[in-house]
Amino acid sequence: MSQPGVPCQVARSISSDMKRLSTLFVLIFLLKTASFAKSPVGDWEAVQQDIPRGWQITMVTSMTFPCMFEEASQQELVCRRLDRASDDAEIHIRRERIHEIRVEKRTGANTLAGGAAGAALGSSLGLLLIPHARGASAYTFGLGGAAIGASHGRNTHILKGKVIYRRP
Repeated sequence: MSQPGVPCQVARSISSDMKRLSTLFVLIFLLKTASFAKSPVGDWEAVQQDIPRGWQITMVTSMTFPCMFEEASQQELVCRRLDRASDDAEIHIRRERIHEIRVEKRTGANTLAGGAAGAALGSSLGLLLIPHARGASAYTFGLGGAAIGASHGRNTHILKGKVIYRRP
């Protein structure tokens, strides 16, 4: 026999769990919304102080090109070309010519993103192309896709960087 009042306690427990769950969803939504807020750009001091030496950046002048940050003064920015390590590979760009500076994500983040996308695509192809060997083909194609995707992500920088400076 059931005890009187037990269903009421279960209903209260479920109700409190639903309140906690809805509060958690609202909190996550607010945090995600705050993360998309625009950070102030146009501050040259951020370029001078926040970018570490050797970090890959993307410069937008009359053309767009990637380079490795060296230093920034009040008048110019100095960076190195990616394909050369000699001293003649230094690029000096006057501050007035710079429209935008984007700080790229590290290679590890791009490799991981490429590997995950490649694994998902490879697993899907393994499931679709070989109808009777579902698990093994998905696993094999997933591993191959992850390897190809990781290599592609490392070389092409899939993830866009954060804009740290934009000329006002």
